[in-house]
Parts: sequence; C-alpha cells; structure tokens
Amino acid sequence: MSEQEATTMQTTMQRIRRSLAGLALIAGVLVPLASLTASAKPEAVPPTGMVCSTGSLAGTTRTFALTASAGTIDTPDGNSVFMWSYSPLGGHFQSPGPVLCAEQGETVVVTLHNSLPEATSIVFPGQDSAVTATGGTNGLLTTEAAAGGDVSYSFTAGQPGTYLYESGSDVAKQIEMGLAGALIIRPALGDDYAYGNASTQFAPTREYLLLLSDIDSDLHHAVEVGGTYDVNALRNRYFAINGREFPDTIQDNGSALLPNQPYGALVRLQPNTPADNRPALIRMINVGAVNHPFHPHGNHTRQIAQDGRLVASTEHFGETIGAGQTEDFLLRWDDADNWNPTTNPLPVAQPNYRNLFFKDGNTWYSGSPYLGYKGTLPVGTTSQNACGEWYFPLHSHALNEFTNYDQGFGGMGMLLRVDPAGGCFGAATATAILGGTLKSGSVSALGQADGTYYQVNPKTTTRPNPTTIGQGSITVASAAGFPTTGTYFVRIDNEVLLVTGGQGTTTWTVSRGQLGTSAATHATGAVVSALATDWYGTFGGVAAGSSNLKVVYKGANCATTTATTCTALTTNLPQQTVKICNWSSGAAGCSTPTSAGWTTLPAPPTQPQGVGSADVTSTWTLPGPASAYIGTGSYAGQVRVLVHTQRYTAPAPGTFSTWGDLLKIVYDAP
Repeated sequence: MSEQEATTMQTTMQRIRRSLAGLALIAGVLVPLASLTASAKPEAVPPTGMVCSTGSLAGTTRTFALTASAGTIDTPDGNSVFMWSYSPLGGHFQSPGPVLCAEQGETVVVTLHNSLPEATSIVFPGQDSAVTATGGTNGLLTTEAAAGGDVSYSFTAGQPGTYLYESGSDVAKQIEMGLAGALIIRPALGDDYAYGNASTQFAPTREYLLLLSDIDSDLHHAVEVGGTYDVNALRNRYFAINGREFPDTIQDNGSALLPNQPYGALVRLQPNTPADNRPALIRMINVGAVNHPFHPHGNHTRQIAQDGRLVASTEHFGETIGAGQTEDFLLRWDDADNWNPTTNPLPVAQPNYRNLFFKDGNTWYSGSPYLGYKGTLPVGTTSQNACGEWYFPLHSHALNEFTNYDQGFGGMGMLLRVDPAGGCFGAATATAILGGTLKSGSVSALGQADGTYYQVNPKTTTRPNPTTIGQGSITVASAAGFPTTGTYFVRIDNEVLLVTGGQGTTTWTVSRGQLGTSAATHATGAVVSALATDWYGTFGGVAAGSSNLKVVYKGANCATTTATTCTALTTNLPQQTVKICNWSSGAAGCSTPTSAGWTTLPAPPTQPQGVGSADVTSTWTLPGPASAYIGTGSYAGQVRVLVHTQRYTAPAPGTFSTWGDLLKIVYDAP
C-alpha cells in the first residue's frame, strides 16, 4: 500500500464515522494516553501512563496475537455495558484493545482469532507499506476472519507515530461495539522521541495515551440480546477515555476495581527543571463516530503531529480531534513564579479556611495555595490531596459528553496532576529524644535549611558517692535516657568508661580508662555524660502505596553543650548514622535506640559518617515500595527517622551536642 493509498484509506474511515454521526457537532478532545513505558520491551505496569503491549520479537519480526471477543465494562453510575474488543489471545477480556508498540523498521505481524458470532477483521490506517493477509476471506475493506476463524496481517512499521487499529468489517456496528485500539511505532532515533525529529524528544516516564470513544448502551444491549442494531437510532450515553468514564479515568492502571478496563488516564507531571527539561508526550486517538473538543484547564499544549505525520508545531488551549484522527502533543509544566510561603509568599492573603465551602464536603484542594504544602480545611472536609499537589481538569467541552448517562460530572474527563518538583515532600511534625536531652530548638527548626537548629545534648546523670581508681562497679543517680542493652561509653571528668553490665539499672559494671584516658578518682556529685545522642523525627500523612522514599538530613556536631553558638569540632569527629523505622515489627520495634525496627539507611552515602562542626547534607534513597516504612493502624501514615551520633573513638573523646538544621522526606505518592 502506497502512502497516498494509506492516507486515502484513513480519510475514508474518518468519513464513514462522520457520516454515521450525521454531521453532529461535538468538537475535538485532547485525550491523555495512559503512560506507556518508553520502550517496546516489556516492563512492569506503571500506575499512570501508557502501557505498551510488546508482543514477541524474533529477529526483526514482532508478533501480536489477539482475539476478538465479548465482555462487559463497568461505568461509574453502577451500570455495566456489553462490549466487543480485541484482547490478548488466551488472556483476559479488556476494553479497549492492547496498546501495540513496535519499533520503526520492524515487520509487524498481528494474528486474530475471532470468537464473535459474525465475521470481523483489523485495518491499520496510516501505514505506508502494504498490509498483507494470510487466511480468512475477502471482505469490503480487508481480509476477514469468519466466526470461529483466524486471519493474520503483516506490514512493515515504516513511519513512526501514533496510529489506531480497528475493525474493517461492518464498521458502523463493530467500532461502536469497541473493536479498536492504539498502535504506537517508535522511531529509530530513540524511544524518547515521538517522531524521527529532535524537536519531538520527551521524557519517557511521562508518556500518556488518551483514547476517546463513545458508547450507546441501548444499541450494545440490542447486540447482546440478539436484537436489531439500528445505527440511525444512535444516541451515545457514555463517553470514555481509555475505556473508562470519569471519575474512573483517574484510577491507576490495572485497578482491581475495573478488571476489564486496564488503562487509566490520569496525566501526572512535575515542574520541569534544568536537570530534566523534557516535556511530557500526550498521544490522542479518537476511535468514536463524532468529533470531540478537548480542553486542558489552565495549561497549553503544543501539537506536533496529526494522523502519524509531523505538522507545524503550534500551541493550543483546546483542540478538536476528529473521528478517526490521531494527534500528538507536548506538554510542559514550568513553575514560573516559584511561590513559597517562607521565601516568596503570594502578594495577596489566602482566604480564611472558615470561609471556604466544598461540595459534598470533598475536595482535591490541599488547604494551601502553595505547591507541595498542605493547610487547614473546614472541619468535616475530606481531602483527596496527598501532599499539596495541584489538579487541573482536562475534559470534553461538549458538556453533554462530560456526563455519565446525562448525569454530570463524568464521562470524557480526567485530571492533570502536578506534583512538587522532585516528588512529594514532608517535614517532621514531632520529635522524640531517646538518648539525650533537649538543649535548644523545636521541631519547626528542622523544616527549612535556614541555620535554625534543633539541638540535642548527650544524656547526663551524677555519681551519688566518690569513685576510686580501682572500682569496677559504680552507681548513678538515674539511668533514664541511657541505653538499656549493649555496651556503651560514658565520660566522668576526663576519664572514659565502658559500661558492660547493669544497663537499665543504677548500678553499672564498667571497664575503666578507655579510649586513651586513664582511670582516676572522682568526687561525689561528679557528672556522668553519655557520648552519644539519639533522637527521631516523625512525619505524618504519608499515603499507603507511596514509593521511592528519600530521607534528607542536614546537621552538625559541636564541641559544646552550653554555648549558644557552635564551637568548632574538627578532629575525632562524632560518627553519625541515620536510620528509618521498619514498622513490620510494630511500634515497639522503634521505641529505644537499639530496637530491632531501626534500619540503617543504605548507601550512598556510606554510614556511619564523620560529622563535625561544618554542616553536612546527605540524601538516602529507598527504591521501590515504601510500605514497610509507613505505619498502619493507630500509626497510619507515619514515617520515623532516627539520628544516632556517637563519639566512641580515641583519643579521649569529649562531650558534644548534635545540631539538626533540616530533616525531611521526599517520596512518590500513589
């Protein structure tokens, strides 16, 4: 098939749809494609973005095996609708069909088994090479598989781009019934390009597909019960993106709530940064019989292609996508103002939360106008906001399509979610000292790297009687705040002692003259000081299902326990270890400095670290699911991070104080 013939075929299919619509208005919709992986290689299904089906690859031939079958989908108003669709051969029924992903230059083979009660087929509009068929019988537009029969199609993936595949049999009926899907051909230039042009580069983790379709549930029911399918009676009642209607469109890919509708449509971004300035890619396909006007609130997109061919790049605030068309858009989100409640506040006052009202007491608003921050909402209000992210509606501007069976809001709509740069972040909401005493500051000092410190001194007690040089057992006024297990060092005057027994009691067994010091006599009332500090910060509101947790800590250790400024400490540096609570052992597993629940954060950087009086900033990453580190039950949403610092090295370590400037977590919320 020549390129001209392919274009003629695509135009013919579009005209068929428009004639079926009786020239109905409903202009273009901008449909975000569920995030796909940016490669034709199989990968785990991401919660958002396009999900590629990559078939099987032998040499340069990529094969997909499909079956045309019947099933049902669920709608948000409690209805279920009878559908036809292409599904993986031998797999679960799904609607729409799998997203077929191939590389430019590959030979694509699609085999089709027909489990429907009538002949069906597949056409591939827009391909510039001949589509050959094996098996089956000749139909009007292509070779068909009879009921119970099989057919195989083959073509060369010549031009990269966004395409659809659909039934070429009884088009007025079978496409309406759901026999359609997306075909993605990736360019030889690379998987992070939409087309073979450098200007089409995008961030592979931000690739989305929005496949638009219309459903007349009455006609579908007629097919289900063997009644008459009268296209002249067509009145669409449901309008879908990726086979779902709002609010189901914002559920994750593969949601168990929608077992036959695997693709979500939520577009999820972070502000572009100098480190990654690439835009998102939104692939849109209209498989329905009418045009759809699609509008992204508060944002502009840049169209780069239509029907699998590059066009002059233009900015759009809304776009009509015609029946049978595909369109590709790049979307950037730049935080031009960088509003911040501390360093760059808004020039107008925020409305008092008591003056706010939310329909049904439910909102996506965080309570704060600042990206990444949460504020106060009226009592009784339920917020769907995870960490101060922003939401923008994207929907059809033919408002009858923004409904579920005429009830709004629903139908052809979804959301654009903008997360804070780098991910959701949280500041500690509380602190607790497990070993030591508070010298100065409060939990608020840990919220910003601003030179305001949360300061902790080692725990101290006193000797109630004199100490002789030869004593191997001493008593103390109180053991509170000292470790109850394990050996540890303490200092009395200029002598360092090792506590080897009696931990948790006021009578200790000790080894004298440790770490380069000599045993000495000490007077009644002599101060006994620990040579370690232990404290943790608690973070709240971390949603279950969060992942890729990062811990950031900035702090120093100072050679004083009394001064208001940090006294220099540059030698024999205290050793710092930052840990996180693993809740699988319960809250008791993180109740003392030596509890088994405290897990040392993995390198890099390697721990422990020597930290003196110069601030050190470190970031640790826990890749993958963070479920073990997020509390449940009465501790739901809590994350605890412990800072342990000890000075257990010769010669003659002295007391010190720990000064924390910043403690925060960063994570990907679900």
